[in-house]
Amino acid sequence: MWGSALAIKWGAAKQAVTLNDGKGQGNNIAVFPTFVQGICAQLDLWRTSKNYRNKRFADAIAIWSGHNEVPSYIAFCKARVPGLTEGTVMDDAFWKGPSGIAFLKAQAWHEAGKQYPAPDADWIEAQKRVFSGVPTANTVKKASTSVVTGTVSGTAAATQAGFNPGVALCIGLGVAIAIFLAWKFWPRKPEEETPHPAIVAPALEQSE
Repeated sequence: MWGSALAIKWGAAKQAVTLNDGKGQGNNIAVFPTFVQGICAQLDLWRTSKNYRNKRFADAIAIWSGHNEVPSYIAFCKARVPGLTEGTVMDDAFWKGPSGIAFLKAQAWHEAGKQYPAPDADWIEAQKRVFSGVPTANTVKKASTSVVTGTVSGTAAATQAGFNPGVALCIGLGVAIAIFLAWKFWPRKPEEETPHPAIVAPALEQSE
């Protein structure tokens, strides 16, 4: 998959690797430290991006591939995912089941040019992690920073107001919890991947 904010969310290196694939599309790939993190990003991208979410398999894979060798890509996946057809809808029901994992494996195989070496347990763990809402390392870091900052500032303010240290600390913790809850439940803009040049170019031409 391409380097993107979504990839970085799951732990990818901030600098994607440029591919010299001869296609002239400026293709690049995200690099992850573990199989699980990469699989999480792959699944999260498929189930949240407007380019793929709830689309027919044939339509989604055409976008994913930049419209390169689409028939062979479709045939490759169908041969490895029982029941997969051009009309299969790539929705959450699909991604939560065994077909979702089978497809992710087939796609990784096709992209890598050989069977991907991630063990079965990693695919299952990634599926559980994406659908359970387990926070990423970046999310945990932001949350912990908010709590610490809130505790310190709240305690300092209470102390300056004349409260004894014990009461001031309790007030500080209360402020920190309020900040954390506001951070956790505040609506966020969905993560979006970097658009493929094969999709962007036609759109730019139409707008000119």
